[in-house]
Amino acid sequence: MTVMIRIGVIGAGIMGSLHAEAYQQNPNAELIAVCDLIREKAEKAAEKFEAGAFYTDYRKMIEKEELDAVAVATPDFAHTDPVITALEAGLDVIVEKPLATKREDADRIVKAVEKSGCNLMVNYGNRMRPQHRRVKQMIENDELGNPIHAYAKLMNSLSVPLEMLSWSSKSSPTWFLMSHMVDMIRWWFNAEAVMAYASKTEGVLNSKGVTTHDTMTAIVKFENGATATFETAWILPNSLPRNVDHRIELIGTKGFLKIDQFKEGLEVYTDGVTYPSSGTTDLNYKRVGWWFESVNYFIHCLENDIKPKPDENDGRAVTNILLAIIESAERDEPVKIT
Repeated sequence: MTVMIRIGVIGAGIMGSLHAEAYQQNPNAELIAVCDLIREKAEKAAEKFEAGAFYTDYRKMIEKEELDAVAVATPDFAHTDPVITALEAGLDVIVEKPLATKREDADRIVKAVEKSGCNLMVNYGNRMRPQHRRVKQMIENDELGNPIHAYAKLMNSLSVPLEMLSWSSKSSPTWFLMSHMVDMIRWWFNAEAVMAYASKTEGVLNSKGVTTHDTMTAIVKFENGATATFETAWILPNSLPRNVDHRIELIGTKGFLKIDQFKEGLEVYTDGVTYPSSGTTDLNYKRVGWWFESVNYFIHCLENDIKPKPDENDGRAVTNILLAIIESAERDEPVKIT
């Protein structure tokens, strides 16, 4: 018998709206309610995605509605309280990345998961890209040998911190972007990070009223001896045909590979070359692609009593790596990752 997962969405911005759309079209999920601090956003999303109710207080939504799970799609820095409130109410949780931006908040969430016995998944959706899953399989099948070094770059144009996000000053390209790559390389390596050395630049965003760094470059050493270089930025020019530049390379003892998500295998030439995103597309009147697959995987896990991954411990590990990277950049010296 099919299990219907009743879910509420907390946060009705860009990511919250994607979550609501995913549950609306998933035959095994029922979008019960949408919550946002801004009433108009919550009401509009509830109407658009056919939720039964909308709220401006997630606590009231959790208290009044019969839910099995919640999706927390609030800004980077605002995950902890709604996640813990949901867990304490006995609800499973999918939370947007990063899990938390403070060590103590990540620890509190892990403890809340353990106490509740509920499931938590951090939505590092890049794990669901077919290319990335194929690389994971190649590593596990020893097709590349032991991973020795990875290079991962994920950058945005200025339109993201200046136009797309209203809370850029409370985040950074490190939290917003590098977190994706740190999670994925840790997943590929199947090893914990032990040391970080990083350097940042700043000034461009500050001059435009966004008080965060412009770029971050980090070298991270893992317990298995492998290393990774991570690069991120929020200041690429808006003249780029897409607002994201995403490239990865991996060296193993038996081989080498590289992925260019900037092109995604699709180049279009009209008045000028463009690289349209093929990460999501419409198929049979619904949206499909790696991000939707990540959310659908969460629903699948709840239906079949499977613990979803990445979980709270993966999320905490990434948070601790990023905190070490930021500390290293501020101190200009290597920092041990604990």
